Amino acid sequence: MSKLSLCIRVDDEIELRLNEQRYVDEYHALVVRNIEHLREWMPWAAFKQTPEVISSYMRGSMQQFAGGVGLPTNLWYRGQMVGSIGFPRMSWERRVAEIGYWLDKDMQGKGIITRAVKALTTYAFEEYGLNKVEIHAAAGNKKSRAVPERLGFAQEGILRQAEWLNGKAHDMIVYGMLVGAWKS
Repeated sequence: MSKLSLCIRVDDEIELRLNEQRYVDEYHALVVRNIEHLREWMPWAAFKQTPEVISSYMRGSMQQFAGGVGLPTNLWYRGQMVGSIGFPRMSWERRVAEIGYWLDKDMQGKGIITRAVKALTTYAFEEYGLNKVEIHAAAGNKKSRAVPERLGFAQEGILRQAEWLNGKAHDMIVYGMLVGAWKS
């Protein structure tokens, strides 16, 4: 394993593993299998997802991790890669990380994302010493929005027409959790 290896054990069924190059083939197969599902809410899914594109994305995300400005992990359920979750953006100056995620369409409804977000939020506060975790979700993406709402994140605002998806602008809902509220 590389010295950048990391595995966050969520529970007996779920773990988060760094988005390393050794997972390119599995990640690519997962993306291809879910591409129509992902296109609804993921802007990047509108573009061709070749193994080379995936490999380049993984290299870039690991560079962010090495630079301390991101935490890219793959979501594993019972030993199978089922999605992606992590901090696509981190600011040490502001002590804030944003969590982003997506899940295989066939794995929804098992609480996988909720459990993973809960673990990653705790990780942000306890391991990184951050003050705030944010989640941004398209206003119409009810499944993504349900996760922070279930976990007690506060809805902090709406970024009007902040994301372009499928030929039109969508509002983004911003949710936030402060370290003090999480610990109480």
